[in-house]
Amino acid sequence: MISARTMGDIVKLERKYAFLLLCALYVIILIGMYEALIVLGPLSPESLRWIGDPMEQGYRIFFFSMPNAAVVYLAFFVILIASIMYLRDRQIRWDLIASGSAKLGLVFCTILLITGSIFSNLAWGAYWNWDPQQTAALVLWFILAGYLSLRSAIEDDEARARLSAIFGIFGFLGVPLSYVSAVIWSSIHPRFATGFSLDPLGKLVTIIIVLGLLILFAYLLWLEVSAKKLEKEYQRLLSKAKREE
Repeated sequence: MISARTMGDIVKLERKYAFLLLCALYVIILIGMYEALIVLGPLSPESLRWIGDPMEQGYRIFFFSMPNAAVVYLAFFVILIASIMYLRDRQIRWDLIASGSAKLGLVFCTILLITGSIFSNLAWGAYWNWDPQQTAALVLWFILAGYLSLRSAIEDDEARARLSAIFGIFGFLGVPLSYVSAVIWSSIHPRFATGFSLDPLGKLVTIIIVLGLLILFAYLLWLEVSAKKLEKEYQRLLSKAKREE
């Protein structure tokens, strides 16, 4: 049984690490945004398709679009692991982690679709062209939305957690589908190997922003799970107080 003092020490330690994580997040994201918006110049004249090509400056949206895909993949991976762990241990904390990851994944996937559509319009003249990568991202969005819809439709905590875990495990299949669409299927989307090319500085900026968004995801997930734990503890104490009346 954990004493109140020990629990207080754990909470203080969590807050300390959360503060350090938040500081690192601010530094990394600010550096990435400064590099993408200020340091990186416009595309070279040789890279432009015509005079006044909107991609001359518009290519910068790439640095705020593609990194979201990495966060969405991580969200699905967290859902997968947490769902497996819940089915094995039946501990509610794994369900909280999976549901929190799904909520954040849906947010980042929405940002990915919006920024990807803006990039698509600048590069190819249409916000949506049913490109395999765009379509796969939309499929991932519907999987996450379906996961959260399933949870909202079930009132019993245990049944909700169990069915959500099963859905989350099978929903992870959308991730390899997205990868296959980018690597095997013909696509007009940019890739480092062919087509849209980045210089070493551009690749470094991409890595910095991806790292910043991954840290942001971890921090927000910690906040979400902590808030849910406090909510459940409050409900438990409230129910106990009512029984004692």
